[in-house]
Formats: sequence, C-alpha cells, structure tokens
Amino acid sequence: MAVRETVFVSRADAREWEDFVPPGGPDDILSGEPNARMHWLRQDEEANVAAGLFTAQPSSASYVFPAHETFIVLEGEVDIEMADGRVVALGPGDMASFRKGESSVWTYRSPFKKFVVLVQ
Repeated sequence: MAVRETVFVSRADAREWEDFVPPGGPDDILSGEPNARMHWLRQDEEANVAAGLFTAQPSSASYVFPAHETFIVLEGEVDIEMADGRVVALGPGDMASFRKGESSVWTYRSPFKKFVVLVQ
C-alpha cells in the first residue's frame, strides 16, 4: 500500500522550476518572451487541486483559465484584461480569484511572481 503524502513543503525562492506553456500553446504569446515557469508545491489529481509558484518576464499572453484560480502577487505587476474589457491591475500583496473558463489577456509589466492555487 502506497503512503499518501499529507504535508507539502517548499520555499518561495525555489530552485526547481519547469517551463510553463499557456493552455493554448505558444500561439497564445502575444508579445515578448515570457520565459514562464512553474514550481509545483502540490499537484493532487484525487483532490482536484494544485498549488505552486509561477514566474514570468515582461510580455503579454492570452490565457483561458483551465481551473478556478486564486493567487497572491509576490513580485511585479500585471494587467489582466477580461473578455468584457475590464482590466484588473495587480501588484505585490494583491490577491485575486477567477473562474474556470474565463478568457483573459495578461500583460506582465515587470518580472512577475505569484503563489497560485488551482481547483478543478
């Protein structure tokens, strides 16, 4: 019988990152080179939850939320333009939550880092 992990620990200055490609693929990158990366704290398919750190460089990309997403900005600034034209401007300390399936365009105005929780 496999032991189920119950505690997940990492650091905000994590050293292990993987490349992140928008759900729509490289064609979703509208400008710049985001060099987007993810450091997963937890990916739990059984609980339908994932959490981790995300970073990106100044750039712009289309993004359809693949899950309900809640995050806190740790570094940098981003403008998130929603399909209805609303723009959500966020910086360090700001928190936001978006519904699965929403369409948006993210414009990273400076090197960006967030801690994110995804729930299916």
